[in-house]
Amino acid sequence: MDKWSGKTAIVTGGSSGIGAAVAYELVCNGMTVINLDKNIDETTVVELNNKMSTKGGKLYANKCDISDMKSLKETFKWIEETFSSVNVLINCAGLGHHLSVLSDRDDATDKINDTIDVNFKGCVHVTREAVRLIKKTEDYGMIINVASVFGHYIPFPIVGNVYAATKFAVRAFSEIIRQELIISGCDKIKISNVSPGTVKTNVRVTGGWENTEEFYKNRPYLEPKEIGSAVLYLLSTPNNVNVTELTIRSIGEKF
Repeated sequence: MDKWSGKTAIVTGGSSGIGAAVAYELVCNGMTVINLDKNIDETTVVELNNKMSTKGGKLYANKCDISDMKSLKETFKWIEETFSSVNVLINCAGLGHHLSVLSDRDDATDKINDTIDVNFKGCVHVTREAVRLIKKTEDYGMIINVASVFGHYIPFPIVGNVYAATKFAVRAFSEIIRQELIISGCDKIKISNVSPGTVKTNVRVTGGWENTEEFYKNRPYLEPKEIGSAVLYLLSTPNNVNVTELTIRSIGEKF
């Protein structure tokens, strides 16, 4: 990780769950981290910076709704004006609603669109903006997209509904970007997917997916910090090595 010390990383969804664990690991390894999240707690940012002041890195936060293009454009304008360029992007932001795609609930359309807009469209447009800023460095860079085992196959009966479709899309998008970078002659930016199994986070927030101890009581799961360690592994690989897919499950997980 020494090669990334002093470099700048963007982490989406860095205020909680996997994103927070990733941001923490990067700062502890000497990186400047920009957290893009709809939910920003400035007090927490100050406390974390005080806690990690001896690690050499620093955490910044910008309130940003990655599903909203106006918010996204304004945020990247600020990033470019403040930091000029970035080196790493970790797309962690995501959400899910326990809701059938064919549901006739009044709020079904909004919830389906919300999931697609954050999990896929947000990932696409953040990546486009970040690649532009990574290229400005004329140095090595990396993009890591947090997908899911639901993005590899769909167990029956499906519980992830449109969430699973967005994760399939994220994996396909990553390969498209990898190929476009090759075609454009850019051989300094790597792209990888991390596909976790069950992780104890707050992503299960509505309609029966509440993050309760009961949910995890009788099933194996990973902790967010373990995904953070996986991100560090990907970043630590040599510049000529691109691990394009890393799937992580807890021992005993049945899907």
